[in-house]
Amino acid sequence: MKNETPPNPKLSTNVIRITVIALAINALVYLLMHNLLADVADPGIFYGLSFMVLFMPALAIYLHRQQKSTNPGDSDQLDSCEIDKTALTREIDEREARYRVLVENSPAGIITCDLDGNITTVNPAAVKLLGSPSAQATKQVNVFTFEPLIACGIAGSLKSSLETGETVTSETFYTTKWGKKVYLRMHCAPLHSFSGAIIGVQGIIEDFTANKKAQDQLKTYYHVIEHSPVAVLISDDKGQIEYINPKYIELTGYTPDDILGNNASILYEKDPAAAEYYQELLSAVRAGNVWHREAFNERKNGEGYWENISVSPVLDENGQIYHFVVLKEDITKRREESEKAKYLAYHDSLTGLSNRSLFYDRLMIAVANAARYQSRMAVMYLDLDGFKEINDTYGHDTGDDVLQAVAGQLKKIMRKGDTVARMGGDEFTLIVPEFEDVTDVELVAEKILKSLRQPLTKKALLVTPSIGIAFYPQHGTNHEALLSHADKAMYQAKKQGKNNYQIYKADQEASNSDRHQYNP
Repeated sequence: MKNETPPNPKLSTNVIRITVIALAINALVYLLMHNLLADVADPGIFYGLSFMVLFMPALAIYLHRQQKSTNPGDSDQLDSCEIDKTALTREIDEREARYRVLVENSPAGIITCDLDGNITTVNPAAVKLLGSPSAQATKQVNVFTFEPLIACGIAGSLKSSLETGETVTSETFYTTKWGKKVYLRMHCAPLHSFSGAIIGVQGIIEDFTANKKAQDQLKTYYHVIEHSPVAVLISDDKGQIEYINPKYIELTGYTPDDILGNNASILYEKDPAAAEYYQELLSAVRAGNVWHREAFNERKNGEGYWENISVSPVLDENGQIYHFVVLKEDITKRREESEKAKYLAYHDSLTGLSNRSLFYDRLMIAVANAARYQSRMAVMYLDLDGFKEINDTYGHDTGDDVLQAVAGQLKKIMRKGDTVARMGGDEFTLIVPEFEDVTDVELVAEKILKSLRQPLTKKALLVTPSIGIAFYPQHGTNHEALLSHADKAMYQAKKQGKNNYQIYKADQEASNSDRHQYNP
């Protein structure tokens, strides 16, 4: 379609003005030179010629200038193109320089190759990562045929990006020429021309060795915590629970849905004692200390258990607390076993009474309290008459039944604060602290005699006791003297016909030998 230029009103007006001016000048010249032109045969011709002489040059000059201003000439166009080309070249050079600086100074390795795999660009970081001696030497390598790059998968990622036209990300171990093993992460993307055609591929390589090591360590730590035999809870610095491991769920019965996102204080709201030590816990860990104790707690279902609990603050690089780690271990069985061992260490395994060691401890305490408060106390020594014959006739099992029955009767008779102990064999000792009168102790002895006059076992066997009694302070002011005198009084009871009790008398010393030796 022909391109038509629209009429220019200003140009038409100016042409008319030039015409009028030319006519006016021409008329003035005609009037001034009328007399001179009187002899001219045809003055109109002269007039017309003069008009053309004045008008045409002026019109031509105007039109030329007007055309030059609206449609620049070839020379002007040439100058403008030259200027534009120079600016474009300068801009391209500047962009190329900026790109080169970025590539050369990039901490990540950058490598580009053409469609045949020939390397076209490689920066110093890539040379260092690949272990090449120089960039020039690296450029001589074809990525598709270089065995180390093929083995580690870098060549495959570049080729895959070329074939699919998509970005390909891969991670791999790579051993450099110098034997250094690094873990690389590569992002490969195709390079396009201005027309959109793929002309090569670019790979950005990062040394991910440190990150990989850290990730592997985190995976290892996570695996250890997940399979730990100890319950683990992690909260932020405000106490908001962020994590619990499977052992915590098994120990407490609480699931992640129950407590994650809640404050750790909800775990101690049921038990007032736990709530009290929770404040102690907070005070310690907020000061940056590790808090530890054995405590009784409740599971979600209300079942009680003993736990060994420790809470540790986790500090950041600035020494500020940003997490807390709670470790819990169920020690119920261990505590029960410990209590059982402790119990057996101080109690007779057959009768459950205090044994010799615990009796001595309590006797010393009772003597010390009597001396401090100037009160009285009594020690009773009891031996079963004819017990040896029962063992010999009916066997030790029957003898054990008799001892257990006697122990049961003694525990029923004695007060809560009194002590009943088995010293060994068929011998028992009793401590009676804080009584009003001697007759109170004698009443206890009579109850013992009465309770043992009835059959105690299925075989209806009867046993009788011989009981010796010593009082503080008249019969001794230390535990050794009191126990020795009670033993001598018991021996005197046997001499008096058995099945009775005797209070220690000093005049019996000559006739009685001391059978008892202090051996705590």
